[in-house]
Amino acid sequence: MRFLKFILIVILLTGCEEIIEVEDISNRTVTVLAPTDASTLTLTNINFSWNAVEDAEQYKLQVATPNFETATTIVEDTTLTATSFSKVLDAGDYQWRVRAENSNYETAYTTQSFTISETDAVDISDEVVVLLAPADGLVFGDTDTINFSWEALLNADNYTIQIATPDFENAVEIIEDESTTATNFPVSNLEAQSYEWRVKATNAISGTNYTTQSFTVEE
Repeated sequence: MRFLKFILIVILLTGCEEIIEVEDISNRTVTVLAPTDASTLTLTNINFSWNAVEDAEQYKLQVATPNFETATTIVEDTTLTATSFSKVLDAGDYQWRVRAENSNYETAYTTQSFTISETDAVDISDEVVVLLAPADGLVFGDTDTINFSWEALLNADNYTIQIATPDFENAVEIIEDESTTATNFPVSNLEAQSYEWRVKATNAISGTNYTTQSFTVEE
């Protein structure tokens, strides 16, 4: 009986020790990726991103205008587990900062400044991307290279192409999710199954809806 009690005490102490031991990340630094310091952007949908910090559980992200020292507005103050965050902002001067946190510790903030300039971009949200190839419902072999293409859209800056299986409503996997300035995108060695692909166009202030078509790959 005493031996069993001893074992239980050891297990409890070990468990408590594991709970108490949290890695000290306070001397680590969050390396930001974008937007970089002093950058000038014309896009209003800003993608904030940074490298993951080992042993961090979450990140504190804040965005202020024009800066944190003389902030007129804190436009964002959020905690998230991802290492990226998107937000639509008006033209103006901004500072953003991010820190890593775990249950006991936090890093110092890494702070960057950026400016969003006025743009002459045209609203394309009512436009439609016309898909050229492959035709809807086409069948390919599993060794084929499939060349996806679409018509260029006036006033578009870039395009997003996505491929899902078996379709986007019931997607098991997003095979491709790429942004490109081109109007074509080759893909090869797809597995034999059903797919949907779609493309949308975007510019600095707006974006179209996706245009979607399907195709099948067979052995």
